[in-house]
Amino acid sequence: MATRNVPPRPGTSGANNSSKWTNAGAAAGGFVGAMGGSFVPPVNVTINRNNKGGNGGGQQSGGRQSHFILGEPEFNNTDDVRNYCNHLRAVMIQAAIELAMAAKILEARLGQAMPMPGENAVQTRMRAKKVAWKLKRAGDGATAAAKNAVAAYAAFQREYADLMRPRPQRPASTNPFKF
Repeated sequence: MATRNVPPRPGTSGANNSSKWTNAGAAAGGFVGAMGGSFVPPVNVTINRNNKGGNGGGQQSGGRQSHFILGEPEFNNTDDVRNYCNHLRAVMIQAAIELAMAAKILEARLGQAMPMPGENAVQTRMRAKKVAWKLKRAGDGATAAAKNAVAAYAAFQREYADLMRPRPQRPASTNPFKF
């Protein structure tokens, strides 16, 4: 890669100005190269829990603390099922993205480690790939969990569609029974 000879900015010395930008470009190129040509944008998911019972602080009614990450599941109506499945999908998608990014970053960091005695750079990168592969598999599992959350709600709609639709009411008889 050829470097351009850029004139120094006013107030700076031109001695190492071009090397500074060359090093910055190399660092950025190394980061992009380490990411394997893929770009995953940062995504944040905010989880708001509504505590019922008014006693706050993650406490459920009766003084018990919930042990569920997604909150205490309450499946009292179709909206509860849909909301739980959507919430689970959102959490698992966020986890899958974070795990995929972590796997790429771990692979890049371990690939830059000093090789073991008698090992070349390719072997170092292969070892890094083996380790990061486990995190990638964890991300694939989170993606599968998100897909299955959507499939669970679809199965619920399919299996309990007759209960979800309003049932037709029989017309009132024109000749009611009289005692």
